[in-house]
Amino acid sequence: MSTTPEDPFASGPQQPQQPQQPQPQQPPQGGPPPQQPPQPQQPPQYAVPPGGVPPQQPAPAPYGGYGGYGPVPGTEKNWMGTASLVLSLVGLFTFITAIAGIVFGHLSLSAAKRGEADNRGMGIAGLVIGYLIVVLGILAAIAIFAIAGWFITECGGDNPADWCQNLDIEVSTAP
Repeated sequence: MSTTPEDPFASGPQQPQQPQQPQPQQPPQGGPPPQQPPQPQQPPQYAVPPGGVPPQQPAPAPYGGYGGYGPVPGTEKNWMGTASLVLSLVGLFTFITAIAGIVFGHLSLSAAKRGEADNRGMGIAGLVIGYLIVVLGILAAIAIFAIAGWFITECGGDNPADWCQNLDIEVSTAP
């Protein structure tokens, strides 16, 4: 009864093995009928308490958990309002970032209107500060050009030695 197992990786033709099917048993002639397999036991039945069936309690609510990762709905574009305010405040020193603050302020307000952001006030603050800085910067540029124009007309000329001779500037000397 010694058989060697077949190598599944061996090359060459192999014949597929067919599982042997059990043959149905036929009862012997004149013998007792075959016995049925025993039936599984059923769980015991419990008696109904006096007074009827008690009411069932509702199932407890499922635990909510912490939810998934990512931004809370309605806050995924809050960074625009923050960027607007920061860029507008940095514009006090650089002026050019105030323009970017205005752009992000408008984007923040439109995101808040669509419900994608909830910091509308920060966007408005960035817009107001940005516009004030741009207006003050334009006024400052106009003032600088006006003063430079006045200075050039008063002190201008072809000869640098004649420049600013018409100004009555008193220079005091300390004793």
